[in-house]
Amino acid sequence: MEFGSIAGIAMFSQKTYSVELYFDETSSERIRRLWAQVRSLASGTPSRFHSRPHVSLAVLEAGNVSELSTLVSTVAMREASFELQFSAVGVFPTNAGVVFLAPVVTEPLLKLHRRFHQQLENVGATSIEYYKPDRWVPHCTIAQHLKPHEIVNAIDIVRSSDLFDKVTVCEVGLVEASPVRLVCSLPLNRQMCDLREP
Repeated sequence: MEFGSIAGIAMFSQKTYSVELYFDETSSERIRRLWAQVRSLASGTPSRFHSRPHVSLAVLEAGNVSELSTLVSTVAMREASFELQFSAVGVFPTNAGVVFLAPVVTEPLLKLHRRFHQQLENVGATSIEYYKPDRWVPHCTIAQHLKPHEIVNAIDIVRSSDLFDKVTVCEVGLVEASPVRLVCSLPLNRQMCDLREP
């Protein structure tokens, strides 16, 4: 999730929260290297525009941090780690200049996503529309704020990378913005989500 814009669709002036799925460290480091490669050709891309390589389950314009961390703990406790296969590089049809890796959308991923949004609904919370079931485009952002010619170059870099492979989703976290702050994170199949101090 690139805070400040939802794939360039909406801007927020208040705190937003993102619930994110994180990958194994080897895969995450490969994505970080890809971030750096793309950033080297795009001066407008911030050096740290989000927390960690991830796929966002939900983004909320506002929320109760304690309540959301409890939901993250529930996901970690109930869900097992699983594999995702990145299969494509994508661009959103907006002016935000976002380039992303797209995973194969599997039934387990969709079911996890639906379960989490049901949990949000149960506590009276709601994600922005673009992350709700039947509208969600799961993605791992590689760059944003790219100019048209930089998008073309970024796609070429991503296409030639070694990231079209399986990654293991092994952790879930809650991130606050702006500024970006990791509130809590937990390995999947764990028990408690310890809040981190601002």
